[in-house]
Amino acid sequence: MRESLMVKLRAALALALLLVLAPVRAGEAKTQDDAAPCIEVQVNGERIPAWDCLQRKLAPASKAAKSPALPEAERLMRQPGNQLMQYNLEGTRQRMGDAFGRSVVPQRPAR
Repeated sequence: MRESLMVKLRAALALALLLVLAPVRAGEAKTQDDAAPCIEVQVNGERIPAWDCLQRKLAPASKAAKSPALPEAERLMRQPGNQLMQYNLEGTRQRMGDAFGRSVVPQRPAR
C-alpha cells in the first residue's frame, strides 16, 4: 500500500512540476523573442527595415505590467485641478475678460 501511495505521489508531483514549468518556459520564449535583433534586408540595393519588429520593440509596456488599480481616494487626489473645481488663475482671467480686477461681474459681449 505504501508503494502505491508513493507512485501516486510521484505522479502528482510530476504533474504539478509540468504545470508550473509551462508558463515559465512561455515567459522565457517571450523574453528571447523580445531580445532578438530586428533584421533588415537589402534587395536590389534598397534597404528594407523590419518595421513590425521595430514597432514591437518600441511599443509601451502592456497594461498588466503597470501598477494595480488605485484606491478611490488616491484616484480622486490625482485628478487635474479643473476637474476638482479648484481655483485656476488663467481660467478666472479668461472668464472675467477685461473686467478682471475691476469688477465682480464677468465681461459679457454686447448684444
